[in-house]
Amino acid sequence: MAAVSPMKYSPEDPQGARRRKRMNAGSDEWLESLPTTRNEESEEE
Repeated sequence: MAAVSPMKYSPEDPQGARRRKRMNAGSDEWLESLPTTRNEESEEE
């Protein structure tokens, strides 16, 4: 049986809204910084 590590932040985190605001979550710059699973070569085709 594998052990599961605890989540860094709970979904019910009382500081979540403040953290998202500080990180500017939802902005275009923030969206561009997220990792993607797409292959960059296939986007050009």
